Amino acid sequence: MLVRVLLASQHGFASVQPVLAELDEARRALRPSGLDVSAGLLGRPRDLDAATTFAATLGLPLDVLAPSGEGFGAALLEGFRAALDDGADVMVSLDADGQHDARQIPDLVRSHLAHGSGLTIGSRWTRGGSSPGTGPARTLLSRTGNTLVKAFTGARGVSDSTTSFRVYSRDVAQLLLDEKLPEETYGFFSAMVAVIQAHGFAVDEVPITFRPRHLGADHLVQHDLREFATSLPTVRRHVRDIRRDMRSNQALWAQRNPRLRAQSADGGSQFGATEELATLSGATNFLTWISEEIEPHLGHTVLEVGAGVGAIAAKLAEAGHDVLAIEPAANVFPELERRTAGTPGVTARAVTSQELLADGAAASFDSVVYVSVLEHIRDDIGELRTAYELVRPGGTVALFVPAMPSLYGSLDFKSGHYRRYDRALLTQVVEAAGLEVEKVEYLDLAGVVPYFLMYRLLDVPTLDTGSSQVYDRLIVPVSRFLAARAGSPAVGKNLVAVARRPPATCPPA
Repeated sequence: MLVRVLLASQHGFASVQPVLAELDEARRALRPSGLDVSAGLLGRPRDLDAATTFAATLGLPLDVLAPSGEGFGAALLEGFRAALDDGADVMVSLDADGQHDARQIPDLVRSHLAHGSGLTIGSRWTRGGSSPGTGPARTLLSRTGNTLVKAFTGARGVSDSTTSFRVYSRDVAQLLLDEKLPEETYGFFSAMVAVIQAHGFAVDEVPITFRPRHLGADHLVQHDLREFATSLPTVRRHVRDIRRDMRSNQALWAQRNPRLRAQSADGGSQFGATEELATLSGATNFLTWISEEIEPHLGHTVLEVGAGVGAIAAKLAEAGHDVLAIEPAANVFPELERRTAGTPGVTARAVTSQELLADGAAASFDSVVYVSVLEHIRDDIGELRTAYELVRPGGTVALFVPAMPSLYGSLDFKSGHYRRYDRALLTQVVEAAGLEVEKVEYLDLAGVVPYFLMYRLLDVPTLDTGSSQVYDRLIVPVSRFLAARAGSPAVGKNLVAVARRPPATCPPA
């Protein structure tokens, strides 16, 4: 594994030799772990020959880059680009004027790899860190700046957001090349934390000793502080935009989260949570509730997309509907076929909705139903456009989906959920498909806290039979009771929606 250390200096690398000597100690400490360390100078030293000769004497691989932009941030991005081209797996940024002790790099890199972090910060202010020689005014300024960063950008769990002593994963380095961060140095490093977290990567801190520079501390000038302060509102808006975009693909966020990364989600023609699907098929109260919410809005001929093992299809058939249940997952369809073989009013087919449409089924159904399906489909708008064409003009499309993006956790990821919806997102998706929204309501208020505890806080990877029975026999009746007394709640574990294809309309563009 290749570790590239990127060194920057505000003083022409006048202190580069003692920094390289410390870096060589770090290199030798990491070598037994299979980590090969090389260095890159982000700028040209005053005495280039002396620096390269000293590095050669140490046996330390050293490249000299000539960044075209000004400032640490612009130089670091060019260093990332070069390191990625050279195949680096991990990158480290370091001040080459002596305030960062390169001998602490092994601690940062080992923690970074052990935790699967996207970014690891060498922090003077976290527990165990120190900053000898830093005066009270500079300390107060640094801590105040960190507080402002967290307040404005929503960065979490970081006590030293302006320092440049950091370890980056390859994915994070590539991400930062595509992001537009503030050019001012302190704003660049502060914004980086919030942006990386918004994209779903973990940010951790390791305590360090922050030393005075060999050439003395730089004085912050007024325009540095002004540029830092004025960048925060812009960063705040940018982070909000990222989080909004990530709502539509929370699976990508989960893949970047080290707590969930090990719980792989299957895709394609296989469904990744067959045990949970079978367990939920026995949740009679829950399934009855779903069926009763959508059934009054359905016509006689119903297409259920992603029918699973047929639990909802059977209930709709019992209510008098003629149901075509389609299930494309090769590891689920045999069970659907077995369970519905003797059920009057239910026909099972192993096709996708797009294949059904291509077979000439346009405008063939009074209603199309998706129960716990839309969240599995990356292009949810495209899927609903297919539903638009399959349903007759004036027909309905009924949806049941997981709600509250803040609940996205281990079970969602294992099940292959791209997202959990809120009311605004689901409405937006339905309307973008050309359908007219008739209702979008939250369901299951009482299930919010148990779900959060089990699958977000504790990361329980499976839904077992015992938990399903407790939920079905205790929590569902409580939620139904609350809904009957107070109406649709303001939040809930799920959303139910009913939309209609406008009569006598053309398919959406």
